[in-house]
Amino acid sequence: MAALTMGLAEAKNNFSRVTAEVNRTGKSVTILKNNKPWVVIQPARSSSSATDVAVDFMDEYADVFEELAK
Repeated sequence: MAALTMGLAEAKNNFSRVTAEVNRTGKSVTILKNNKPWVVIQPARSSSSATDVAVDFMDEYADVFEELAK
């Protein structure tokens, strides 16, 4: 699964829509500043275990781990 990213200006101009979509889908959005990851908007979770956080992290950055494994 590819991570959803968008530029800072786009996120700023559509903040309500972006946050509503994050809440609706449960998928995080990485905001880029100068074409580099700057912040991540993610849904709030009331009870995330360390395992859930680790699995989400691995899923989010699977492409990076695949590249590093080469």
